[in-house]
Amino acid sequence: MLTLRAARRVAVTVRRSELGREAVAGLRPRGIYGMLRERAPLSLILYAAALDGRLVWRGPAAFVLLEPPYASRARGRPAVLSRIADRYWEPLTMMVPPAALLGLSLLLVALRQWSAMVLWAALVLALLAMLHVCVLMTAMVATMLVRWAAGLPPRREREWRAAGDLRFLHWSMPLFHCADPAEAPILLERAKERLRDLVRAQVVHATEDVAARTRTVEVNELLLCLPAGATSVAARDEVVKASVNAEGPGGTGVRFMATGSRPAIRLAKPFESGSFLGLYLVGLVVIVLAEAVLVADAERDACGTDCAGRPAGYPEAVRWLAWRLIGGNPADLIPVTAQAWTVGWLTTIAALMAPLILLVTAVRMAAAHKERMARFVERMNPVLGTTTVLIMVATPVERQAMLEAIGQVTGEAPRRRNLRWHTAFELGVVGGAQVLLAQTRPGSTEPGAATLTAQSLIDQLDPDYLLLTGICYGLMTKKQKLGDILVCTQLRIMDHKKIAEPALGRPVERARGDRVTPSVTLLDKCQTARLTQEGPAVHFGPLLSGNVLLDSPTERLRMIEADPEAIGGEMEGLGVYAAAAKDKVDWIVVKAIADWGMDKEDTWQPIAARNAAEFVVDVLRTGGLDRPPISR
Repeated sequence: MLTLRAARRVAVTVRRSELGREAVAGLRPRGIYGMLRERAPLSLILYAAALDGRLVWRGPAAFVLLEPPYASRARGRPAVLSRIADRYWEPLTMMVPPAALLGLSLLLVALRQWSAMVLWAALVLALLAMLHVCVLMTAMVATMLVRWAAGLPPRREREWRAAGDLRFLHWSMPLFHCADPAEAPILLERAKERLRDLVRAQVVHATEDVAARTRTVEVNELLLCLPAGATSVAARDEVVKASVNAEGPGGTGVRFMATGSRPAIRLAKPFESGSFLGLYLVGLVVIVLAEAVLVADAERDACGTDCAGRPAGYPEAVRWLAWRLIGGNPADLIPVTAQAWTVGWLTTIAALMAPLILLVTAVRMAAAHKERMARFVERMNPVLGTTTVLIMVATPVERQAMLEAIGQVTGEAPRRRNLRWHTAFELGVVGGAQVLLAQTRPGSTEPGAATLTAQSLIDQLDPDYLLLTGICYGLMTKKQKLGDILVCTQLRIMDHKKIAEPALGRPVERARGDRVTPSVTLLDKCQTARLTQEGPAVHFGPLLSGNVLLDSPTERLRMIEADPEAIGGEMEGLGVYAAAAKDKVDWIVVKAIADWGMDKEDTWQPIAARNAAEFVVDVLRTGGLDRPPISR
């Protein structure tokens, strides 16, 4: 266990490192207009983290500090003094010194040792308390005016500010100290393992509260890394490298993501919420009530038995001090002792600080409101402006074509997401849609085929739109060409049928499968995706879907005779439709012709898959899928 003395030595080592002072400045940002630090000294932060198990320790030259999301920082944690000091360092440094001085002053008065030295000591302590508040308020106002005149933004808005004020929804790593770059990957791996254990412990604790028990916990956590928290250039490079090379939540279930130092969610400070003004006024009332004892005792000792017109009683002293709050005196009460007048003037000075505090509070409330509105817009734009589009394919050729088509637009490498039973690829944002890609096995009825795969992906990813794309076979050789794109306007299920034999040896098939229409929104976006006929032609019409890999001229001719309006056929659409209909997800099938359902060859498969993928990209780039469907 890290001791407080050892934590002090480590703090000195961190500050002396290459970027140590900058990292500590980010961990301990200055508060209101740069007057006080918001967090405790680094030694206390490290000591509290060690008590919580959030300090990944390999020695004084290699350790990582982990910070939990703000909402869980105090939940289920015992009140350790170092942790309390860390969380409330700024208000403590602002309020504790004057409160302690006033407490000592009142203690001297309560002892009733009425010597001149004791009385003057009590007055000096009270004066120092008022002076502390006065200096802070004056300095804040002066700094505010200077920065306003110079047109400088408050320190709070600087990009390097952050770790102490981060209220992330995920865990964060605000401090990374590693003197030996060779140990950095090992240390980062240890941080992932520790975070996994901490998250599991949280889950176990939460289930205990509801009298439940969990056997296994699948961790899928995002660790937000602050490059500014690295204490050397080499350490910072390792953090960025770990974030860039993160391939998803496999292994330990933790994925790194580098971020700047701006907080995503932040609670308003006392000077930003107006609460400090209330605290100050309450404190002023308490001080007046306490000072009334000193005034009444001093006047009573001086006047003896004839105390008419003097604040020698406690109610009279309170009334006289209440007048002193506005700098006046009641006509019927006039003190004569120096002690009473000194206390009265200190009370007036304390009251004069209220307008200054009101001014600072008003300015900070306005600035905080503007900042919170900006944060709200920043957070809600991705929520309102980004939908989730899941694209499903059935073959490696189709998957590769989609990866290349999306990659040419986003310029990003796909990021793997290991889901339960399946793997999805995050392809980035096209237009305003977050694109995910998943591959199913051909057909719809196998355990790994389209029906169960689509259902599982919908349950885990909750997409707004589901597009099935890839290759298919065409049924209209006179109107179509290999490579042409087919967009489903109606999906006709082939597998559900009735076979009757009205005459011996002459069976008759009657289709009973669903004839369903895809999403009106998706169909409209496909119809308007391309306004010219450049490239492969796009055909709209009914598609046949069934668990049959068609390579028969006879069967093909029978299908055309049974359904002459059909423009083509494929194998996975009925599974996607069945899963999407259950969860009310907008769906559509967009595929390109790779063969005619007979004399199959693989020559046209890459071309057809590429044509279908590029058409889907065109649909996304129009921006028509940037908003979720109204029904969702």
